[in-house]
Amino acid sequence: MSNQVSIRIFNEEGLNEFERVITEIRSGNMKEIPETLLYDEQYSEICEPIINIERVEFKNKNELVPYLVAQLNLKANKHLYFDKGLWSWLSALYFNNICPPDGNGKRKINESAFYILKDPKNYTKYYRHLLAYPCRLYSELGDSSKIFLIGTFQKRGEITEQFGAYQEIALNKGILDAANLMYWDGSSGNLKRGAAGKGAGSARRLVRIIRQYQMTYDLNSMNGNEIVELLPAEFAKWKSNQYN
Repeated sequence: MSNQVSIRIFNEEGLNEFERVITEIRSGNMKEIPETLLYDEQYSEICEPIINIERVEFKNKNELVPYLVAQLNLKANKHLYFDKGLWSWLSALYFNNICPPDGNGKRKINESAFYILKDPKNYTKYYRHLLAYPCRLYSELGDSSKIFLIGTFQKRGEITEQFGAYQEIALNKGILDAANLMYWDGSSGNLKRGAAGKGAGSARRLVRIIRQYQMTYDLNSMNGNEIVELLPAEFAKWKSNQYN
């Protein structure tokens, strides 16, 4: 049974304590996020205006991310994209969702930037955050961002790593729509086989080609179909079944 809480925002002491707790969990000295970290006035304060939220059990990105975007009304509150206290607190609140324990109660802890939004304006760190980044993409791009919302939070995936590394690609609706047209399998709700590989016409290759095209084409003014039509012969296999 989920329970409703009011969103809070970590202060600097809370951010530091969260980092300490992550280190303790990584070393095996702790197993859970302490409730005191989440709700003690020493570490955080209530978000104003008050926003209530459920501690839902969603483990998949395509469930939790849309839920958070809706609850925060991010489209109307874009200033929240870079609130490090907010997103870090939400990561602590949903730690079981984004970093679940295995059958032995152990968690695979990644670098702290996955959980703590330390330097929001540093994009190379920002895109690693497991909640702030996909929530921003979904808020800005809606269904076009679906290739970033595949599977659980534990597996970032090739698409997130390749596309996410370049802000001018990840936030470009036309480019993402082109990727969706070629690589998305609507019947399975996942990427088509081979899309996340390293071969010809793969998503990795698409990023390289797109970065070259950005020097000579105004991709910001093009839609997904127009970008697909620009692509060279190595993408023929993907282009031929893009409308399936």
